[in-house]
Amino acid sequence: MQRRTLLAAAGTSLAAALTGCTASAGNGSDDSDDGDSMTESTPDPTPTPDPVEAVSVATGERLTTVVGDGPASDAGTLKPRHVRLENPTDEPWTTRIDVSRPLGAGHAETYELARDATVTVSLRVPADYDVSVTDIDSGDEATETVGPEEFDCNRSWTAFSPDDSGVSVSGGSTRMACSPNTVEADDAVMVALGDGSLPTEATKPHGVAVSNPTDTAEVVEFTYETPTGAAAFGGTYRLEPGARVGASVTEAREVTLRVARRSDSGDEATETVTIEQSQFDCNASSTTVSLTDDGGFESRTLSTLMFCGDAEPKNESSA
Repeated sequence: MQRRTLLAAAGTSLAAALTGCTASAGNGSDDSDDGDSMTESTPDPTPTPDPVEAVSVATGERLTTVVGDGPASDAGTLKPRHVRLENPTDEPWTTRIDVSRPLGAGHAETYELARDATVTVSLRVPADYDVSVTDIDSGDEATETVGPEEFDCNRSWTAFSPDDSGVSVSGGSTRMACSPNTVEADDAVMVALGDGSLPTEATKPHGVAVSNPTDTAEVVEFTYETPTGAAAFGGTYRLEPGARVGASVTEAREVTLRVARRSDSGDEATETVTIEQSQFDCNASSTTVSLTDDGGFESRTLSTLMFCGDAEPKNESSA
């Protein structure tokens, strides 16, 4: 059960009231110039910080939240990457965690962990993540990064906890040897990238996928990148004949798909396609990079041909 509590921010303010006095000489007249006068004003007390709303996690309690919609699953051959908050001390620990990724919502929350309490953030999409954990009382902060290469068949985690020097960071993983994640014949792995912030209700997401229409299973390496080079989704997959892996981009923004495959002789073929922001409109559209029998690629963009307001209708194209 999640419980929220209001916690005062670090620091206590004490206001001391100083009494002002006025001394006058002479006949006591208010306009007398014969006496000295002195006035002391009471300083404003330091404002009380706004309370911090936190999720309370009781002793021994375990909370889990999920970031991203697949493809990793706890029972699958491609496991999620876990980020943990752990409190091994006897004192409550109030901390804020912020997990961000290039495309799509992350997780930001403040928790008050009692002794032996744990919060787990389960990262489901192999991507680049920035993780920061801040101790609310001391202001100490620890940061870590997680990349798509850290997602495989092993159970792995990064743990943050309080100690005398601030926020400590540790981690671990099982050590199983992992083959590339396999997508079975005529199957598909699809993820959603973005926060759904399309400009209008009529604007549709754009699908971007890698497909294997050949008769032979192939291993491909791919990454979906933002213009800054951050990986929004990536990995190494073994695609059986007819299999595909891809994403539905739910933000109208530029995304680049980079794909590579290696032949038995060690030669590498690569393909790069960029989805421009202008390709998002009222039409259902998708771009597919297909493996070819000669070891290369063929990319193709398909779209319905509905007229979208002032925009020109899009035509089917292939490259």
